[in-house]
This record gives sequence, structure tokens and C-alpha cells, in this order.
Amino acid sequence: MKELMNLSLYENDMKMFDHDWGKIRNFLVRHDLDGIELFVDSSPLPDVPVDLIEGVHLPYWMGRHRAWADPSAFSQEMEEFEKVYVFGGSNREEVIDNFRRSLENAALLDASYAVFHVSYAEMAQVFTRCFDCTDHDVLETTAEFLNKAVSVYPNGEPPVRLFFENLWWPGLTFLEPMNVEYFSSLLDFDNWAFVLDTGHLMNATMKCEDEECSIDVVMDLLSTHSEDFIKRIEGMHFHCSLSGEYMRNSIGKELPAGFDDMPFHDRLLSVMEILEQMDHHMPFTSEKCSQIVDFVSPDFLTHEFVSSDLRSLDEKLSEQKRALHG
Repeated sequence: MKELMNLSLYENDMKMFDHDWGKIRNFLVRHDLDGIELFVDSSPLPDVPVDLIEGVHLPYWMGRHRAWADPSAFSQEMEEFEKVYVFGGSNREEVIDNFRRSLENAALLDASYAVFHVSYAEMAQVFTRCFDCTDHDVLETTAEFLNKAVSVYPNGEPPVRLFFENLWWPGLTFLEPMNVEYFSSLLDFDNWAFVLDTGHLMNATMKCEDEECSIDVVMDLLSTHSEDFIKRIEGMHFHCSLSGEYMRNSIGKELPAGFDDMPFHDRLLSVMEILEQMDHHMPFTSEKCSQIVDFVSPDFLTHEFVSSDLRSLDEKLSEQKRALHG
């Protein structure tokens, strides 16, 4: 199993290391990590040391499902940059092109895999959690989109193995084994696997408030799935989220006053504040967490944290590595 850390090329991440890939390399060595899971999109790649990149994370377009189910969504009045952020582009063809360019960037980095969220939640729904679709609806539009996007590649297979990640919105939550099997049946290609995000699974249950009990909840859920599914989990985003009380108590939360009239950036910031309360991305501290890793036996484990400074990232990695390896 290779152990990685998540990183993006955004200013917030790169400034922690003074934009110095040498410092990033030394940090990986110090924490005995094998490389990076790097966020990439369709933008031209800067100079990146390819030998440090093991996997990539592709963009998550929150509203892509709605635009795929009803293309008139592309025609609603909004800035072009917002359309790209929410839908992935200003029409279906552009969304597919942006996805393909992201995949091709992953191939240029010689990534072993590319993570993609199979999920739907637009900004207002992060507050209200009122959805006009089912898990199956999202699985169907996502499979249709993916099948079309990868059909142009040799043998209809993506150039980098796609890893499908669970969230707690409609789509792939990993709460229902039948949904996993249904999604698998819809795909026309085979170069794919699953990535289990442990914190996201905890969020989806809305039960997790204590770390040790939460590990039991995750183990119990995984035991309901087939052996074939467990074998298909080739990656893991490893972190702890104990937001159960908040998840239960915030259902049907009202939108902030004037939300729809706010500039896009302000709406996004208010959504990020809610997401931070839902999705903690904290390190495991109990050695019991190794039960999850031993049960799944992934090929890649990404220690996935959100940090604003190097000291915080250093402490979180050290703490979780101690818990995992004793």
C-alpha cells in the first residue's frame, strides 16, 4: 500500500511550502509518504515533478447532474465562470471537453488513478438538503456522462484509471450495496475502481460523534457489502469526521437572507462555512482505525486533510500515522 497526502496547485497549498517542490519532497520523506494525490483540472499544467505524483483528484462540478438531466440549465442567467464551476462548462460538449482535458492532464502526470465524485448537491441544497432527485437519478446521469466522455479513447477506456468516490449527497454514498451494484452495471468501460472516503461515509450515516464508535459504524457498513465491492476499493481517503449531531440538527436549514442575490463568491464562501461543519477532515487518533485499512486493503491511502499552515498539516499527519501504524 502506498501512502500519500493531498495537495493542490492553489496558492493556499503551495504557499505552505514557499512554492518550493524541494520542500514538498523533503516533507514527504520526513513523513514516510510515497507521493501526492494532486488536484488537477483542465487548465494547462505548470512544471510539476512527475515522480512525486501518484494520483490526481479531478474537479467536482456540483450541478452537473441537473444540467445533464435538463440541458436548459445551461441557459439560466449566470456568469460564464460560475457555469464552469457549477456545471463544468456552458454546454454538454464543453463539460465533456473539460473532463477529457483533466483526464489527459492526469495522464501527462503519469498518475495511477484519477478520483471523481459521483454526487449532486448545488449550493442552496448544501443548506436545505432538499433534493428533487434520487441516488439512482444521479448514478444514471453520471454513467451516461462518463460513458460518452471516455468513448473516444482506445477501446473506450479512460487513459487513467477512474476512482469513484463517495459523498453524503445523492449519488454514491456507499450506504446501500444495491446502489453500488447498479452504478457498476451502467458503466461501459472497465478501467475504474472505488475510493472509500472514511470521513464522508461517517457524514452520510449522521451517527458519528465519537471516534471509536464511528470506526465501528464504518466497519459495520462495509460488512454489508459484497466481497467484489471491497476488492474494487483500490483507494482510500483517510480522515475522521464526527459531525453526526450537526448533520442531524441542520436538516432543512434556511438559506442566509438574500442568498440568491449574493455575488457568486459570497455564496460560495457561505457554503464553505457549512461544509467545514459537516466534513471535519481531522486525523484519526485511535489505533483502532487500522481495522478499516486492514479490512479494505487499498492500494493507495491518502491522508486527506485541510490545513492553512504547515505546522497544522505536520501535526495532523504525524498524529494519524501514529494511530495507523502504532
